Amino acid sequence: MKSPILPLICGVATAVMTAAGISHWWSLRQFITLMDADALRVPAQIIAPTTPSAPVVSREEVAPQAVATQAVAAPVQAAPDPAQQQFYEKLLSRMESLQIQNRDLLDQLAETNRDLMKLEFRVDTHSESFRPLPVAEDRPFTLIDQDLGVLPPRAEPVLLPDGE
Repeated sequence: MKSPILPLICGVATAVMTAAGISHWWSLRQFITLMDADALRVPAQIIAPTTPSAPVVSREEVAPQAVATQAVAAPVQAAPDPAQQQFYEKLLSRMESLQIQNRDLLDQLAETNRDLMKLEFRVDTHSESFRPLPVAEDRPFTLIDQDLGVLPPRAEPVLLPDGE
């Protein structure tokens, strides 16, 4: 007898994944629509800044009906909140101080690197506290003569008596 639990779990998992995919598609569709609507509200000077070499295209030449509709529907933006303005000014000052601190730390790191590159180690061999490592040169190299190779020698096979 087969248990219906496995097909039921697979069906629920498929339904959940399908719902997640549709939800993601729907939110992206709304986001794109919102971005298209906001793009029409942006002034032409921000989209294409005026330069002497490039001709300026106004919004009325691109889509006069859409611009007129958006101009009527777009609310007038109020002046920014003073508390919010103060917050952003404080944030900018902190970012500038962090940038200065980062530059100072990079300069210190560069100086440290230059000091390390100049660092030399010298051993005073004439000092009484200098003791070289003990090296015995009279010990012969016995392993070179045997030349066993990389692996240890193969073990001798053990032969069992025929009776067993």
